[in-house]
Amino acid sequence: MSEVPLTLSALAARVSPPILWMTILHALLSVSCLVALGLESSPIMGVHPALKPLKFAVSITIFLATIGVLLPSIATSPAVRSALAWVFATTMAIEMLVIVAQAVRKTTSHFNVGEPMNRAAWGLMVSAIVVASIAMACVALLASILPLTDGDGRAMHPVLAFAWRAGLWILLLAPLSGFAMGARLQHSIGGPDGGPGLPFVNWSVIHGDLRVAHFFALHALQVLPILAWMTVRTITARSAQWGIVSITVIACVVTCLVALGQAFAGRPFIARAPSSHQ
Repeated sequence: MSEVPLTLSALAARVSPPILWMTILHALLSVSCLVALGLESSPIMGVHPALKPLKFAVSITIFLATIGVLLPSIATSPAVRSALAWVFATTMAIEMLVIVAQAVRKTTSHFNVGEPMNRAAWGLMVSAIVVASIAMACVALLASILPLTDGDGRAMHPVLAFAWRAGLWILLLAPLSGFAMGARLQHSIGGPDGGPGLPFVNWSVIHGDLRVAHFFALHALQVLPILAWMTVRTITARSAQWGIVSITVIACVVTCLVALGQAFAGRPFIARAPSSHQ
C-alpha cells in the first residue's frame, strides 16, 4: 500500500492555481457572510439575506477544495486538467456572483424570473450550472477509465480509488434534484418555498424539499474518500476495507434516492409538529 503523507503546503502546490485561488476567495467570502449574519437586515423569504450566500460559499469552498485534490490524481494531460480547473473556477464564481448580487439587491437568486434583470441573472446561473455538470460528468468518466495516482505519482490504493469514483458518480445524482428544482422554479413540493425550516440548511419541515437529496449527492464526494483514507490507514484486512467502503457507498446511494422520493411525495425530511412553528 502506498503511504504518502502530504503536508498542507505540498497539497496546495499540487492544486491548479484557478482552483486554489477560487477556493481561498470562497473561504474568505464564507467568513464575510458569517460576520454579516450578525448585522440587522430585512429578511428574504423569512431568512437573513446573508444566509444563502454563506451556505453556498461554504459548499463551493468544499467542492473546489475536493476537485483541487482530485484533478492532479487523474492520469490525464496537464492541458485537460487545466481546462477542467478553469471551467470549475469560472462556473462557481459566476454562480456565487449571482447569489451575492441578488442578496445585496434584497431579492432571491434562485427561480427568480419575475423581472428582466432577475431572469437574466437566473439564466446566467443555470448556464453556469449546466456547464459545471457536464464538466463533472467528464471528470467522473476520466477518473473511471484512467488510473488514479497518489501524491508521489504511484497508483492510488484501490479502495481509495474506488471511493473517489463512487463519489463522483453519486455526485451526478445531484442534477436530478437540481434540474427538477429548476423545472418547477421552486425547491418545495406540496407547498410554496419559504416557511419554517431546519436550522442553517433551512430544509422545509412541512413540505417535501428537493434540496435534501441534492445535498447528500453533492457531499458523498467528500464523505467517501475521507472514509476510505481513514479505513486503509487504520484497518489492515483488505476485505474489511472493501466491506466498509462498499456498504457506505450503498448507503449513500440509498439515502440520495430515498430523500429524492420523499421530496417528490411531498414529505419533509424531518417533520415538525404544526404547533411548534405557529
